[in-house]
Amino acid sequence: MLSHFTKKHSLMFSLPALLAILPFLGACLYILRFSFSAEEATISGFSLNSYTELANAYFMRSVWVTVKLAGISTFIVMMLAIPLAFVLVTIQSPVMRRALTVIVLLPMILNLLIQAYGWIILLGPSGVLNSFLRQAGIIQRPLFLLFNEKGVLLGLVQTALPLAVFPIVSAIRAISKEQLEAASSLGASHWRIFFDITLPLLKPGLLAAGSITFAYNASAFAIPLLLGGRRVQMLGVAIRDMISPLFNWSGAAAGGVVLIAITTGVLFLASWISSRQTSKMEAG
Repeated sequence: MLSHFTKKHSLMFSLPALLAILPFLGACLYILRFSFSAEEATISGFSLNSYTELANAYFMRSVWVTVKLAGISTFIVMMLAIPLAFVLVTIQSPVMRRALTVIVLLPMILNLLIQAYGWIILLGPSGVLNSFLRQAGIIQRPLFLLFNEKGVLLGLVQTALPLAVFPIVSAIRAISKEQLEAASSLGASHWRIFFDITLPLLKPGLLAAGSITFAYNASAFAIPLLLGGRRVQMLGVAIRDMISPLFNWSGAAAGGVVLIAITTGVLFLASWISSRQTSKMEAG
């Protein structure tokens, strides 16, 4: 049956998805054109001023903070997502599996504003955690867990966790049980099987999950704005400030192009590494 599934049929099945992507591509092209505008508020002429004006300490710091927080949060998310994905795959009870799946999906179901305000209520200077610790006599002054990079990291990890868990779950389910049983029958320990067989087979899924998480967190806006208290200037917040109150639309478009370039570069790098790993495995 698969032999009759030609390229023509494949294109027909993917046509709705391609049509859905077209408005996004059109918006990206519009932003790209606006970034070369000679005027700040309208598209007029061609100029590189919007890009040259980005070469300042404020914007460069925003780029560094964005890459740093997106990278750290991606690492933390992956460390949490891998064991969680194994639990989801190996759990036997269908009820428990569904319940855990819903719990993992909650950050994707709940509105980002609700999640952010939940963190503020829980970890704010007068929040539940600080009030409990002060009443218990453990601390004298409130712990500053929000309105800094720590608070933004908490939000980024929580909201991006489902994006990493389910690609890893798919990768785990694609591993052949015969390979693991063969290694076990030859006397390999559980850790040896994990590092020599399971982990190499999981690399494409891990790279996909990591690159998606990084791109998602690098483009975050609501979480840095609410949990950073405007003290953590990630690129999303910096671009928003260019639009309002500065009304520098061409500068914001240039900043958006830089953000798109960073996230796209990471995605292409992950795809290239994944294709190389797949080629090596097939050659081996």
